[in-house]
Amino acid sequence: MKKFFIFLLVLASVFLLANAMVDDRGYVLIAYDGMSFESSLWGFLLLVVISIALTYSVTLLFRIFGRASSIIYPVTPTARIKRARRFSQKGLSEFTNGNWKKAEKLLAQAAENGESPLINYLTAARAAHESGNDEASTEYLRHADEQAPGAEIAVGITQAQLQLSGGQLEQALATLTNLHKKKPHHTYILKLLKKVYVRLNDWQSVAKLLPQLKKYKVIDEIKYRRLEKQVFETLFEQAYRQGKSQSTFEKKVQPASKIWNSLSYQQRRNTLMLFRYTQTLVKLGAEKKAERLLRENLKKHYSNELIRLYGQIKGKDINKQLLTAEALLTQRTNDPELLLTLGRLAIRNKLWGKAKEYFEASLRLRKCIDVYNELGRLLAHLDHHEQSSRYFREGLNQATGALVPLPIENS
Repeated sequence: MKKFFIFLLVLASVFLLANAMVDDRGYVLIAYDGMSFESSLWGFLLLVVISIALTYSVTLLFRIFGRASSIIYPVTPTARIKRARRFSQKGLSEFTNGNWKKAEKLLAQAAENGESPLINYLTAARAAHESGNDEASTEYLRHADEQAPGAEIAVGITQAQLQLSGGQLEQALATLTNLHKKKPHHTYILKLLKKVYVRLNDWQSVAKLLPQLKKYKVIDEIKYRRLEKQVFETLFEQAYRQGKSQSTFEKKVQPASKIWNSLSYQQRRNTLMLFRYTQTLVKLGAEKKAERLLRENLKKHYSNELIRLYGQIKGKDINKQLLTAEALLTQRTNDPELLLTLGRLAIRNKLWGKAKEYFEASLRLRKCIDVYNELGRLLAHLDHHEQSSRYFREGLNQATGALVPLPIENS
């Protein structure tokens, strides 16, 4: 009903307009500088309408053409940014899916058009590296550095990561060393430096880096302890290999002592560090030096490894060595490892009865192959062969587990 009413209204308007055109055609005269234009009023109005329609049509065509051409080649800043954004999104998608060459091309185009140049160039560099085009990867990193002033740390880290991934350890070390000088507290740079040193087997450099790894919490406590153990086990083993070929005592122990002296106060109080150092000294024949160091530290820094080692070495004064261990017994009366050490030190002092008591006390607390063997050896020395054989058998059973009875025993 409403549409019909509008139709009637338009029809009436057209009728009135046509009637007005017939009744009064009107007259228009335009004169300028010797030129004139004459027309009826309605013809002039029609010409104006046609001109407006034509202008609008031409403008519309230009807009359509501009939009179509911007798809092929953006001509306005807004169009270029939109196009770059599409390239960036698609490029990141291709990168995530492992399509390295497509990702590289799209991300490079996005960066060239000004869409997040740093991120896109860095990711393009990674994509180029993954596809084996290291030359292009280096070029993208150079562009990233040029396009984003002040982003040298981000560019450097990416470069180091790619060098590490490609096995270029020396180049990665040079890159990271330079970055570390500029940002000595940067946790990720420290983490990458640690990784390079480990892969290069440069354990001395890792040892120097340990305090910073701990201070800035580059790795968690468990991983730090594991790394610290690996570092100093390796360093003391290297020190042993270097020292054993030397001719004099001083030169033999020098590499190990150098490592020990380089440790921090806290590291020297670490029982594992103390054990590795004294064990290395013992292997190099410096038992007296090792015994003195253990004697000075056992009271405050006690461990099963340290007390066991203390019982296996011979100090300058073996009686004083025994007294030192016995002083520990007042606070560790039920320590089977300490009792084993006391038994060994008593043997060294030819105190056979005391040695036997210590071994038997240790055995009551813990069944141990070493204690069985020590008792067997001691009793054999004292000509108690039957008891000696029994302890040796017990030690053998302890070592091999339950033995199947021989057939003769069942008959």
